[in-house]
Amino acid sequence: MMRQARTYLFSAVTSLLLSYSMSASSGEDRGKLLYENHCIGCHASTVHIRDQRKSKNPAELRSWILRWSGELKLNWSEDELTDVYQHLNNRYYKFPLATPAK
Repeated sequence: MMRQARTYLFSAVTSLLLSYSMSASSGEDRGKLLYENHCIGCHASTVHIRDQRKSKNPAELRSWILRWSGELKLNWSEDELTDVYQHLNNRYYKFPLATPAK
């Protein structure tokens, strides 16, 4: 009985640790998947690195994500919008880490 309890406890702790470590990066990973599945079909990544890019600050980047997710009727949750923002920011823009105000 004691051995079975230890095995259960070990499994529970391992699961918690794995889910915590996976959730730390899952937001940006989900943002990348959302972007690749819904956005990249209309423009290449070069739109984010050109000199005349539209987003010059975090609020503008957030605004473009909101606009196009609305145009495409994606109905993304607040978390999904934030994840796409984080993906684009980490990959291309390098704005300060704080997510812009809504």
